[in-house]
Amino acid sequence: MPYFALLDDVVANRAQLFQNHIRSEFLLPDEINKLDACLKQGWEENLNVVIFADYEFGLPLQTLSAEHGLLALHWFAEKTVLDNPQQWLSEQSGSEPAGLTCACNSVNKAAYTEAINRIKAAIARGDTYQINYTTRLHSQAYGNPVKLYARLRQPVPYATLACLPDKAQQGVWTLCFSPELFLNISESGEILTEPMKGTAPFLDDGKDQIRAAELQADPKNRAENIMIVDLLRNDLGKIAETGSVRVPEPFKVSRFGSVWQMTSAVYAQAKPDTNAADIFKATFPCGSITGAPKRMSMHLINQLETEPRALYTGSIGHLAPCTGGLGFHGTLNVVIRTLQLTPSKQTDCYDAVYGVGSGIVWDSDSETEYEECKWKARFITQLTPEFDLIETIRIENGQSMLLTYHLQRLAQSAHTLNIPYNETAAANHIRNIAASLPQHAHRLKIILKPDGSLQHEIGLLTDFDTPQHITLSETALPDADFLRRFKTSHRHIYDQGWQTAQAQGAFDSLFFNQSGFLLEGGRSNVFLLINGVYHTPPTSLDILNGVMRQAVFADPKRYLGDIPLTESRLTGEDVLRAEKILLSNALRGVFEVSLK
Repeated sequence: MPYFALLDDVVANRAQLFQNHIRSEFLLPDEINKLDACLKQGWEENLNVVIFADYEFGLPLQTLSAEHGLLALHWFAEKTVLDNPQQWLSEQSGSEPAGLTCACNSVNKAAYTEAINRIKAAIARGDTYQINYTTRLHSQAYGNPVKLYARLRQPVPYATLACLPDKAQQGVWTLCFSPELFLNISESGEILTEPMKGTAPFLDDGKDQIRAAELQADPKNRAENIMIVDLLRNDLGKIAETGSVRVPEPFKVSRFGSVWQMTSAVYAQAKPDTNAADIFKATFPCGSITGAPKRMSMHLINQLETEPRALYTGSIGHLAPCTGGLGFHGTLNVVIRTLQLTPSKQTDCYDAVYGVGSGIVWDSDSETEYEECKWKARFITQLTPEFDLIETIRIENGQSMLLTYHLQRLAQSAHTLNIPYNETAAANHIRNIAASLPQHAHRLKIILKPDGSLQHEIGLLTDFDTPQHITLSETALPDADFLRRFKTSHRHIYDQGWQTAQAQGAFDSLFFNQSGFLLEGGRSNVFLLINGVYHTPPTSLDILNGVMRQAVFADPKRYLGDIPLTESRLTGEDVLRAEKILLSNALRGVFEVSLK
């Protein structure tokens, strides 16, 4: 997809779409004074700018060293206002599934608790009053990022969806669901910042209004809010006209997606000669994601956090020229609740990173703060897929010989793909059904729904009475396909393959990838006997590791005799020259076929 940026006000259901990317400029912190000249040049060319500022860009602005950190100016020839962003997202999403794998926090609970204790020790020494401590959730994203964004879209005013180049010219996706304003610069030169400090879950359980009132009255959260408001008043005071800084509505509580947030708006009238570089030097990064005092808090954050924040807790926004005020106006957010996706080197997926954190003060409880981080990440971690998981099981004499393999695969797939799963309940469900069936062979299809519920279908299974055949599919599948590793309901290509083969008098059709390597059948794995060795495609080609395939590898002598077994990359020529072709299938076992 061509580079673009969508600045999405979900609350107002309006967005600004920036397209026709012209160039990107990347400024280092010591180049901050070039910012206004770069902006002026782009505006003179009638271009539109979207600004991405890394958190680490702000470290040298506070006289702290940093190995990373850029301020990026992404210039576009076109800007369009969308009155129905949801329609545009739908048009760009496509029909393929999009989702996230199970997320893993880069900091375990014990390490998190240790970090909180170190922060409290720093507070006790008088080094700081508050630290915004953050961690990272790592997962993989599959499918179209536009569709993933549409699935995750939250009712927040400062969201962003963008695919933009980094300095290495690699396209990076940003899916930002920020409820927090960093700066709004009006055409009159008045600057508004609205820090968020204080969080409570929104659970839709009839008690949300009580939680909102408790949050607003909570002494710990109010104290934390006051600290950051004072910090931001001080930051804005560096560039404000004397006496213009004001806080008209402190401790306001509003709902943003799955949480309540406490905010306090701070206004200031900027001095007439203030430029964009002055504003960044005075205010960036936003104090709500550092702590107070800012410089010492950022110094401690560098010592505590194990990964660079990069764009997370930085800022995204848009500035445009105007005739009054400071000569420019616009809005910049605080980059929180944000996924960044970079293309994976191993799969067709994206490596996904999601930052999450909270403000730590003296009376913070590590258990409570850890839970708060879970609330903030809930819309990410509880995103279930758009398809079912399937296990097709042979039941004979009231039992399944491969049940252990089926249950293990179902558990692993459910965990990876974020589906609630109770293995004990599933095992009991299957055994109860098996025990109720007549003695002859049956086909039991177990369906695990995205919500964790189980369904099943039962059919009678008859043995083969004629020799079996295969065909070769003319449909070349992608070289990489993450979801091929799982047996899901999203398998129409495979189903079409074996159904077409069946219509031609064959059991299955073998698929190859675009590089010409053999993958698997529509409902089977394949083994080729070549020069006295059985060869089967490796799972690294993104094939389903069938339960019968697993059983063959666990006990090859039982199924293949004394002939050696190995994984190999195979081609169509290998199929043609094979001395014998075997298929494995959980319903049918291991059986010989010939090419039709």
